[in-house]
Amino acid sequence: RSDAKKRAIEMLDQVKIPNAKGRFSNYPHQFSGGMRQRAMIAMSIALDPEVLIADEPTTALDVTVQAQIMDLLGELQRERQMGMILITHDLGVVADVADRIAVMYAGRIVEEANVYELYAKPAHPYTLGLLNSIPRMDEKGQELRTIKGLPPNLMNIPPGCAFNPRCPMAQPVCREKVPPLLQLGHGRASACHFAEELVNRD
Repeated sequence: RSDAKKRAIEMLDQVKIPNAKGRFSNYPHQFSGGMRQRAMIAMSIALDPEVLIADEPTTALDVTVQAQIMDLLGELQRERQMGMILITHDLGVVADVADRIAVMYAGRIVEEANVYELYAKPAHPYTLGLLNSIPRMDEKGQELRTIKGLPPNLMNIPPGCAFNPRCPMAQPVCREKVPPLLQLGHGRASACHFAEELVNRD
């Protein structure tokens, strides 16, 4: 038991919980949201996984703590030479830690690309909408941009492209035919009938 306690304290220390030994016996309500998230990360890496799956690791945290958690995950990944799959709805938090991004809509991958290419020239209207919805410092005081409409009911996905009811580029073909995941070269792909047009736009 003492060895397990020692190991647990080492893990808490590794995720940068201050005074890990003194706080080992604290209850969850005695930790802040950021500290609780660090404790969860400590539990996740305790068995030295080859791949860590981090599902919404920054949800309900303020922007400063979000950055700290993402920095911590990146540091642990490098130190342990560990793979990481980051699941998030916020593309703003993954730019510094991801090598590749797969964007999903209605349970299906709609775009896959190198992180730099995806941010520079998204090849799917949903990805473009997600990127445009990230608040920008140079647009202070302006109305936030959103993706209009609501996600589909997964029990009743619309015909054709699932994104077509919300897509500003939608054409009749989008309401009739499900777009295949087209390979665009350089390891990127998009499930949009107008993917090449989007990638080649100025």
